[in-house]
Amino acid sequence: MKLATTLLTLLSLLAPTTLHAQTQTSTPGATLEQPLPRRGALGLGFSALPRKQAEKAGLARGEGLIANAPTPGLTAEKIGFEAGDIVLRFNGAAVSTGTIGAAIRATPAGAQVEFEILRKETPMKLRGELLEKPRDPGNENYEVLYSHVTNNGQRMRTILTRPRKPGPHPGFMFIQGFSPVSYDFVLATAKGDVATIDGPLLHRIADSGYVTIRVEKPGVGDSEGGPFAELDYQDEIGIYREALAQLKATAGVDVNNVFLFGHSMGAAFGPMIAADNPVKGIAVYGGAARTWFEYLLDTLRYQGLVAGASFESADEQVRHGARIMARVMLEGESPETVKTDLPELAALVDGFFPGGRFNDKSLDFWRQLNEINFAEYWNKLDCHVLAVKGASDFVVYEADHKLIADIVNRRTPGRAKFVIAPNSDHLLHAFATEPESLRNFQRGEYSDSFEKLLVEWMAEVRSKN
Repeated sequence: MKLATTLLTLLSLLAPTTLHAQTQTSTPGATLEQPLPRRGALGLGFSALPRKQAEKAGLARGEGLIANAPTPGLTAEKIGFEAGDIVLRFNGAAVSTGTIGAAIRATPAGAQVEFEILRKETPMKLRGELLEKPRDPGNENYEVLYSHVTNNGQRMRTILTRPRKPGPHPGFMFIQGFSPVSYDFVLATAKGDVATIDGPLLHRIADSGYVTIRVEKPGVGDSEGGPFAELDYQDEIGIYREALAQLKATAGVDVNNVFLFGHSMGAAFGPMIAADNPVKGIAVYGGAARTWFEYLLDTLRYQGLVAGASFESADEQVRHGARIMARVMLEGESPETVKTDLPELAALVDGFFPGGRFNDKSLDFWRQLNEINFAEYWNKLDCHVLAVKGASDFVVYEADHKLIADIVNRRTPGRAKFVIAPNSDHLLHAFATEPESLRNFQRGEYSDSFEKLLVEWMAEVRSKN
């Protein structure tokens, strides 16, 4: 039985592993606590060291790293790293792909760091100061402000842009997708690749007179908390509630013209936040609105078909997958219990829930998500809504986006729009069809199809009462 190859990786927005840090300064509307400390920026990605090379270097199994090309201007380049260097130790401790990130994260900016490496079999030590990541300088139209919000006693980095001209200005809050990727990058140079997803869109909004805000997830960049894998749904939504409150409290924001945009999983958080703190409009792209269990079953069937699976195998995938998912997600049973009861499906259970998690996230997160009646939240809203699916987005479904518009329009006719964005996939990359996107996922170029729809819709909504 073949596991659907896309299910466990395409529910989220992904980015490569490169160790950077985020930025900090004071912001109007921020809390009065101590500023959130700045973390360092190594600017270097790694690959695991093959076993034979590790043994040759006298390392234990799993230890050792191979350095990728360093990011220009950051710590790794400054202290002399080259692509292909074999990393043996960091500050005297052995390293692995599972430990290096936490070790760098625990080292404050300005601290001295030392790497023991092999370069072409020659032992070397690279030493220097752990630098901060360069701040986004903004441009002639907007400044960039770094602040934080507090949730459950932990501080989360918020990054705001504000027009340099006096206000009032409309507000725009961005809620990212599921994965814990950083959104601290220079907007003006963002290409919309996997490292700067949504970047061109965010730059367009910031550059056109909006005060914008985005928030880093727990354990990402400067944000405290984590590990992200253990954060449940209810804890995470609290972070976005605080960020929306900060946006509205920021000097120069027209609180009567605040918009939310939720991308992918961000579309789930949006209506729940706005139900408590009203906004002028909510836009969603690539989200879901039915029960999470329904979405999973669709995914089990559809993504395999897009990848070329037979209809017979897709049917089998859904039959077996539904049995497993129902027991784990709906009944709250552990994957180990399901494996014991259904030994013939043990391999499939392990494929769905490696390490007892789903998509590298605690089962509590997904179970809480499945309990939410999203139709109830969409029905509570008294705002304008734009629900958009990309024409080549095979990760989500037209039914969910149409459902959002139908719910809102039944309550208040004409308040919601459902639109298909041409030539745009789940990551806002320019592919015409779903199979084309699947074959080239994460390797596309940015499509401004949704960006145009969003900008035009917000301008239209702002002109209304």
